[in-house]
Amino acid sequence: MPSRPADHDTEDLIEAFAARLEAADIVFGHGTDNARDEAWRLITGVLRGRRLSPRLASDLDALLRRRIEDRVPVPYLTGEAWFGDLRLRAPPGVMIPRSPIAELLAKRVHPWLDREPGRILDLCCGSGCIGIAAAYVFRDAKVDLVDDDDRAIAAARENVRNTDAAVSSRIEVIASNLFGSLGGRRYDLVLCNPPYALTAELDGAAHEFQHEPRHGLDGGADGLAVWRRVVDEIGAHLNPGGILVGEAGKLSREFDAAFPQLHAVWVDLERAEPQPGGGFGVFVSVGDTMGGGRVG
Repeated sequence: MPSRPADHDTEDLIEAFAARLEAADIVFGHGTDNARDEAWRLITGVLRGRRLSPRLASDLDALLRRRIEDRVPVPYLTGEAWFGDLRLRAPPGVMIPRSPIAELLAKRVHPWLDREPGRILDLCCGSGCIGIAAAYVFRDAKVDLVDDDDRAIAAARENVRNTDAAVSSRIEVIASNLFGSLGGRRYDLVLCNPPYALTAELDGAAHEFQHEPRHGLDGGADGLAVWRRVVDEIGAHLNPGGILVGEAGKLSREFDAAFPQLHAVWVDLERAEPQPGGGFGVFVSVGDTMGGGRVG
């Protein structure tokens, strides 16, 4: 996380920006859930340790107007996003890092993961945030980041380069349509946050979300189109006892009805928003309990 600014001018500007954001018709949800944190992210993301100057104050005011008038998410304005303690590049055209899976990773997927994973897959990786976080948690694991979008692959590679060598040396970024280019690779832990928004709901989504790439959000008519492909193919890529951790937002009931063979356990989380369908949007499935395709 960025450090708190020390000078009073910057603190005053944060408070002034927060008041303007609070009064504006905007939606939070791209790394913050309130006006003050949003103002802090915008200002510290531009200053990056520099003292506030009249020119920087003018630049920041212009960015704030874009945030309010054009509803551009702050990470696209500053070029950076925070995922836990990770600062990541978040260029337009790539999904902004966010997922309650981060909280489960911080707990080492306890109690389901009872051994150190040797190989981890971040499927539909986008910026690579989940897989990079996993590489920091599991210090001996090799991690594959997989996506089929060129801009996501480029962002993930840049974010991997910006980690320390002990982490980047264990991460491989792979351009692949889901499992298509992975051959016979198998994993002890698969992390998957695919598109799961219902197509019909996207046009009416808040303007902030419409700045993000539609293909990173659109999960088809029922939100489960990508998940169907993942579930059909995952058995060939999990080691015995392997774990699938996935995200499906508010669709827990629909997910369980579509994929009863996964025996998904919807995880209680402390920092995530409760979902209308029940749970907090994140599930765990243990490979040996899956009733679908053969694992191992």
